[in-house]
Amino acid sequence: MEYTWRTEVPAPNDVSAGAVLLSSFPSAGLATTVAGHYMIRALKLPRIGRFESPDIAPIAVVQSGEVNPTIRVYGHPKLGLVLSEFPPSPSQANALARTILHNAEQRGARLVVCLEGVVPHPESDDEDADSAEAVPDEQVWVAYSRKDPAVLKSFETTRVRALDDGVIGGVSGALLVQGIGRSLPVAVLLVSARAAGGLPDHRAGALLIETLDRLMPELKIDTGPLRAQAEEIEKALRAAMRTRPSAGPPPEPETVGANEMYR
Repeated sequence: MEYTWRTEVPAPNDVSAGAVLLSSFPSAGLATTVAGHYMIRALKLPRIGRFESPDIAPIAVVQSGEVNPTIRVYGHPKLGLVLSEFPPSPSQANALARTILHNAEQRGARLVVCLEGVVPHPESDDEDADSAEAVPDEQVWVAYSRKDPAVLKSFETTRVRALDDGVIGGVSGALLVQGIGRSLPVAVLLVSARAAGGLPDHRAGALLIETLDRLMPELKIDTGPLRAQAEEIEKALRAAMRTRPSAGPPPEPETVGANEMYR
């Protein structure tokens, strides 16, 4: 399977030389999806392109009355964001990575940054109510396709930790591997996230954006509303855990509408 990046705007409005290109595909806690959608709204990023393939899933994403393809590109000359709500298969991930890298190089981008959510390892096997209420430490790690001195220096102010050991899959893993030996550097930001009750982790999404803010101070995105949403979700989950009967399954969380998931 191969993909084509179809540009939808005139050249002056497309991703251009010196831009940072972000990649956001679903991962743990939907933190990447939360971050991607929030950035689009906060920065008022227009859709500037879409990915096409004969084998792409026949799915249309309708948002605010607008029909969108499953994989699309938002941004402006200095910032691009490749986003999808659907996780790709392993074979699709490799093809998507090739298309992203090829088009980033053609446009003269200076850096590709992939967003990923990871579930932290529990410190014990005891999954009682107390552990369910615990909020994971806010931490972001980074992995690089190569140790470029200029890129390493640019990340010094981001408060991220270098990932010493780990396994990264999906589009992010494919981009890291395919970035080896290329002049265009690739970095992956991994945020500690949780997937309680299947709800999106707004706090982890906010942390990804705050990390990008420190990497690119020109973004200036207020993540206060995202963190407030995280507080409300956590309060509801704690209340549900305290009132849960001693026997029987926990109550189902309230369904979240498509337009409310990423607020």
